[in-house]
Amino acid sequence: LSSPRSTFRQARRASNPRPALAARRRPPLLAAGHKSAPMGVMEERFLDRLQQSTIGAVTFVATLVGGICYFPFTSALILSVEPTPTSPSGVAHRIYAQYFPPEPVQLLVLVKSRDGSPLIPHVNSTLEPEQPRALERWVAAPPPTPLTAEAAQVSHELSGVAARELDVHCRYTFLSYFDIGLKKSHEGRHDRPIHDVLDGIISRVARPMLFDSDASRTLMLVQIEACHGEDMTAEIVGKNEASAPVVSAMEALKDYADAYPASSGLAVERVSFPGVMATVQEGVETAMLLSTLTAIPAFVLLGVFFKNLRLLIITLINIAFCVATSVLIMYPVSLSMKVSAEAPAMMVATGLAMSIDYSLFILTRFGEEKRAGASVKQALLVTLQTSGHTVFISGSTLCLCFLGMLLIPVSTISTMGLAAAFTVLFAIVGGLTITPALLLSFPDFFTADRRLGLSADGIALFAAAPKRLAGDGSEPMLGQGQERASGLPWSPAAAPTAAPAADA
Repeated sequence: LSSPRSTFRQARRASNPRPALAARRRPPLLAAGHKSAPMGVMEERFLDRLQQSTIGAVTFVATLVGGICYFPFTSALILSVEPTPTSPSGVAHRIYAQYFPPEPVQLLVLVKSRDGSPLIPHVNSTLEPEQPRALERWVAAPPPTPLTAEAAQVSHELSGVAARELDVHCRYTFLSYFDIGLKKSHEGRHDRPIHDVLDGIISRVARPMLFDSDASRTLMLVQIEACHGEDMTAEIVGKNEASAPVVSAMEALKDYADAYPASSGLAVERVSFPGVMATVQEGVETAMLLSTLTAIPAFVLLGVFFKNLRLLIITLINIAFCVATSVLIMYPVSLSMKVSAEAPAMMVATGLAMSIDYSLFILTRFGEEKRAGASVKQALLVTLQTSGHTVFISGSTLCLCFLGMLLIPVSTISTMGLAAAFTVLFAIVGGLTITPALLLSFPDFFTADRRLGLSADGIALFAAAPKRLAGDGSEPMLGQGQERASGLPWSPAAAPTAAPAADA
């Protein structure tokens, strides 16, 4: 038994059934066919004025030029952390730069014994004036250890390596405990006895500065002040032609250290700030490579959500445009201000994340509307009204958050925020312009989702189905079992019929 009220509700539902789920999902104005409805006016005008050829040309040129600018951009980056200009450290740094020349490049080589035994003998570091001939005893060289001769040979060989790479073009100094002091004759002796005393004093003074406490480790230094008439600093090594001899010297020292026999009692290692900077740069490039590799499972998930692998091409184009255009904008910025070397890794990671995320929003909604029966243009209108607004609002919010990093007075952080903001901006531009332009330019290709898009549907090379002439040889006919270019199966009603032959 039912009350009169429930009976009335059932009758009203029977006379006015609820629309299907796909129809309810679309905006009612567009579902009713009102193309000029107020809710879709802006999106419709945008699609009508969207010049697909112009968007394609701009995308291609920006991506190409951005890719060309990548290597000059990375060479203009810095690895050091600059202090805040108004902080005591920043003020001291600025005053020091006004009165002193820049710090020269220092290439260090660490020589140490493998078993911890001393490279030189221990000596008495105190001078006892009351003893007879105290100064002569104090400066006299004690008997060498078993490793002293080998360490001295390493020092001479490293000095030769530095001379071979730097003598012609650079002004440099080689410093080693075994190569300091006054010059000796070919027999290894001084001309005057006073020279032996002076050499002993120099060795005494240099010993605590070049050896550790147990004399099992020593540093050998190549200090490069200028090359080709240009002052050398660690920040410019490898970034211009003048620093080419420094790079060659670094590689030569590294090769010498790597080739030093492991069976020897000494171990040779290259330790230098430019080498550390090069290692950091390699770490940044490795991080970029790992970020790129993580996109592979993301693309697999996108293909599952889209149910059409061809739409992944749009995502790839958006990623390339986003990252390349960000590099194109940041390159002139790096010429006018100090940009952190971690900025490219930040740009690649942000570009991958945002482009994949925005493609998921836009293309998923577009696929739903297409499967609901809408045309390409109507599906794009609904997509821009819904997912497009979401992408624009969320991307703009993220851009403002990254731009807020400019308020931090540390160049390493502020420049990374600026680079990330540009990357998000171009991810929005790519998602709202390149994606609709590609879908409007190649609708048959990107909407053919049979076999997850792995069929030949919508491809111009296979668009023309095999033709068979009619009985009079004039009209082509589609044979049974042949498929149309759109992917729809053949039907007798859709097949063209030949005109009846005229009576003889």
